[in-house]
Amino acid sequence: MQKFILLLLFFNSFQKISAQTWVDSLDVYAREKYMPASKFQWTWMKASLLYTMLKQYDNCTDEKKKIYLQFIQTAMDKTVAVANGKKPNAVAAGLGMAFLVRVTKEEKYKKVCDKIFADYMKIKRTKEGGVSHLRNDIELWDDTIFMIGQFLLEMYKATNDEKYIDELVKQITIHHDKLQDKKSGLWVHGYDEDRKSHCTFCGQLNWPEKNTGKSAEVWGRGNGWIVVTLSDALDIIPKTNPNWNLLATYLKEMIEHLPELQNQQNGHWYQLPVRNTEPKNYIESSSTAMFAYGISKAIQLGLVKDTTYQKSIDLAYSGLRNYSIKPVSTKYITTKNVCKGTCIGNKTYYLKRKVKNEKPYSIGMFINFGRLFETQKLNQ
Repeated sequence: MQKFILLLLFFNSFQKISAQTWVDSLDVYAREKYMPASKFQWTWMKASLLYTMLKQYDNCTDEKKKIYLQFIQTAMDKTVAVANGKKPNAVAAGLGMAFLVRVTKEEKYKKVCDKIFADYMKIKRTKEGGVSHLRNDIELWDDTIFMIGQFLLEMYKATNDEKYIDELVKQITIHHDKLQDKKSGLWVHGYDEDRKSHCTFCGQLNWPEKNTGKSAEVWGRGNGWIVVTLSDALDIIPKTNPNWNLLATYLKEMIEHLPELQNQQNGHWYQLPVRNTEPKNYIESSSTAMFAYGISKAIQLGLVKDTTYQKSIDLAYSGLRNYSIKPVSTKYITTKNVCKGTCIGNKTYYLKRKVKNEKPYSIGMFINFGRLFETQKLNQ
């Protein structure tokens, strides 16, 4: 009851400020309280929220741009000594350095980005050239698409060098061919090529299917990473690029069945999206924001026109606000219904992953989707 009253007081307070929504409040909380730039660390988790600060910069008024530029520059200057691209999860934070190349034109950031890219090119690969998510074992994970993809997209925006786009398309295509679940259009979590050993720090041993080397489950947030990156790529890569239509096809495949898999009461998708009738399955808010972001972009790009998709994102927006926001105080709110960091396993493994409140990727993706949704509504 106390939490409900806090949330009610919060919404009443910001409704008096005409320009502020729950999305704006999450942004303020992220920068002021949850992850101040002075506390940034070179990790994929922190990078997932840094990514949102880049998006905020690109989509805000000129008056506010200095807020986000200062945030990103502080975070990058603090971690420049440890910046590297030795594994996909390390590449992720490089998007901040690439952003600074684009915006400040300073050579010192370009040198760091060149080092990150050189490190990245040395990562182990499959025989087809797919970059391994792990250092010691050659495994493809769907998470990788976001971790490397956002850096490569930012480098393309900063330099106009198509080598970054070519590399991204190559990786998306290889991962798609190895991981796609033909029935749902979504992707399974991983593929193991060398069959030697498997990630044990948070996952299960012996997760690959013996004949295919693939994992058995379609995991929500893993697919969310892909949907977000495909959406951004289609926004950034010129339509004249011969690969644009290919990436558009991949995105349409992934979102085709999402409306029918969505919970119609609370607007969320599930931890295991294709098992939406599984009794032990649970709603997962970070993937919900990611899926809704991808559908919104597909509508914006004209890739889908059926009204079912608009209804789906309307439902997701209200669902996230009504079911997955948690008051921190009368000043701040944060997110809930978030699956913690996850490796690869069987159905039971995913359904036993703990549900947390705030995580960088949930806060960030709530802001990304919410901002896009509200902007589209204003422009209708």
